[in-house]
This record gives sequence, structure tokens and C-alpha cells, in this order.
Amino acid sequence: MIEAALAVALAAGRVAIGSAGQAMCQVARSAGARRRPPRRAAPLLAVLLLAAAAPGGRAPGDTMPHHAPGLEDDAPRLARPRAMDQPGMAADRVRLGLLLPTGARGAAFAAAFGQALAAAAPAGVFGRRIEVLPVFADDEAAAARAGASLASEVLALVSGLAEAPQAAVQAAAGAIPLLGPRPALEASPWAFALLPGVVEEAVALLRAVPGQAVILAGDAAERQLAARIVGRLAASGGTAPRVIDPAALPGTEAAAVLLLATPMELAAAATPLRDAAMPVLVPGSRGGLAAMAAAEALGRPVLVGLGVSSATGEGAARDRFLAGEAAQTGLTGRLGHAAGEVVVEALRRAGPGLTREALRVGLAGPAFETGALPPLRLADGAAIRLIQVDAAGRILPGPVAE
Repeated sequence: MIEAALAVALAAGRVAIGSAGQAMCQVARSAGARRRPPRRAAPLLAVLLLAAAAPGGRAPGDTMPHHAPGLEDDAPRLARPRAMDQPGMAADRVRLGLLLPTGARGAAFAAAFGQALAAAAPAGVFGRRIEVLPVFADDEAAAARAGASLASEVLALVSGLAEAPQAAVQAAAGAIPLLGPRPALEASPWAFALLPGVVEEAVALLRAVPGQAVILAGDAAERQLAARIVGRLAASGGTAPRVIDPAALPGTEAAAVLLLATPMELAAAATPLRDAAMPVLVPGSRGGLAAMAAAEALGRPVLVGLGVSSATGEGAARDRFLAGEAAQTGLTGRLGHAAGEVVVEALRRAGPGLTREALRVGLAGPAFETGALPPLRLADGAAIRLIQVDAAGRILPGPVAE
């Protein structure tokens, strides 16, 4: 390589090594006591080429800067070897894990995610194509096994799972970026969500109640969730609600009742409140059909805290979303597409030296334009609207969330 570089300089007739050496000696004698800027340590090739020819074929003069490449000049080149040490990284690809529920919802999320990747980054990022390893999980145990297994094979995880299985993934996978639809109960600096979770929705509902509300919590999971909600509300300066068992409901007086039952059990939990003159609050993440069933059981609308907007985004991301099939598959398609757009932008923010830490910082950065949702910052979460929903699914105005 050295001989070839010198041969090119000689063949061009610009300068010979011998004449360059004589010219440099003459410059040194004429400069007298003047000192040149010190050179930094440089590879042998750089030293030889600098001595042989200056830009334009001239021998280096005493006013010409003497610069040799330093460590900062090599940063982009050195970033790639560092990235190769990361799980899921190769010279030509970056690998992501995709955790999905079985059935139509998982298939719709996976299709929307894949189409978003293909539309937003058809050639990949920084010369690396994006590979996806899909894994289906039906329960928390399967999700935990999948998370632990994928953590050693991929750079990051994307989840289309519900909150409980996703929490199991988060605990099992450890320090790896994880992007999901909603946050798990346990906060983590490595976990990010597209939408607010049940805790955030419940807090917004309770803050809108003028007075002390009660939380209906029957089993251990509901009591644990209620404790998180009470703690979050107290930390924000709100009025702490009471947590009661369903058996203690008769005769209870409160400003409102918050239900934490699962979607399948929400209507049954609402039935005893049919004759109670208290507003009933339902987190929107329990689902629209569950809210409608609860309203039917009550015989009146329920107040819902909704963490997802019906609006789309803007610009090219919106055009990509509307052009794909995800726009026709409801909220699941919107979330799958949004996850794909976020992943591509976060990878670009991380730079060519892709590492898990750089990707984590990228996910925590400025708002993402997903096209499927209004611009959102994953670190802050979207705004929560309060609406009333009746048994027919009609949406009525609700109080303004604080």
C-alpha cells in the first residue's frame, strides 16, 4: 500500500522523494530558529506521504500545517468494531426481537411493524439491514422465557404484548432497550412505551374527581395495581383514594368508584354499582368493548381515561402510514406501525456505532413523528383525555383532565 501510494506520486511527475527531502532541508535552514507546530503521532503511511508530497504536488513549506490523524479522526471508523461487540449486530445487519401475542392481534401488529420498517428504511440504517426475530407468547411465563432467550441474540426488543406479559419480559431481559405499547408497573430506564398505561389513566381519572374516590380491588393483582395508583397520585399532590374490597362496597359513599377489573370481568365488577349514585371510572387501556359492557351493566355511561388519540401524525410518516395496510387494522395496526417508525428513527439517532446504550438514549430523546399517532415523547407519554362512553359506544364529553 505504501509503495503504491509513493509510485502514484512519482509517476505524476509532481515530486520525487529525494527532491522533497532536499526541499525540506532548505526550508529548515531558511526558517532558522523558527519552530514548526509539533506533529502528533501518526501512522507510518501518513508520515511518508506528508514528507513526499504536499497538496498540489508542492513540497511542504514552513507555513503549511503539519497535521497527522488523531484518535478523534478515527472515531467513525472505530465505532463499527465497538458495535460488533453488541448482541444482534453484524457488519451488514442489526437484529431486533419482536414479542407478540398469538392470534389475529399478534399477526396484525407484526405485519404493521414490518411494513413500517420496510417503508421508513428500505435499505436499512448505516448500511445494515434490519432483521426481526418474532416470538409468540401467550402468558407471563412464556413471555419471560422469550425475553431471556432473545436478550443474548438481539440489540433491542419490541413488544406487542399486554402490560403483564411485557412486565415479565422486562424483568427477564434486563438491560436491553424495550419498546412496547404501554408501560409495565415497574419502571425501568431501559423500557419505553407508545401510550400511557393503566396507572397513568387511573391517576388522570382520580384527579378529575372533586372529592375522595374509592378503588375497587379484589384479588392480589388488583390490590398491587391500586397501591401503585395511590402512590403515584400522592406523589403528584392529589387526594389519595381509599382501596376497598368488593364485599365492602354496599353502603360505601364516595365521590366516584374506580374499577380495576380485567376486560373480561369489568361488566361483572360494575353490576353491583347499578343502583349506586356514584360515577364509575374505567381506565381506557381496559378496552372500548369492556367500557361499553360496563356501561350496559350500570345502565348509564362510564367515565373513561383514554391515553390514545384518534388523530394521526403529519408529514412523510403520515403518508407512509395511510399508504399501508396498518391504517385499516385499528389500534393494533396503529401501534405496530408507530413502533416501526420509532425504531428506525431511534437507530438513526444512535449513529453508526450502534450500541444498546446509544439506542436507549435515542429512545429517550425528542418527540417521534410516527404518522400513526400525534408526535410523542416516549419519556413523557401522551396526554390523557377523559370521555364518557355509553353501552352503544357513543362518546360523550367528559371533564377536563388536569
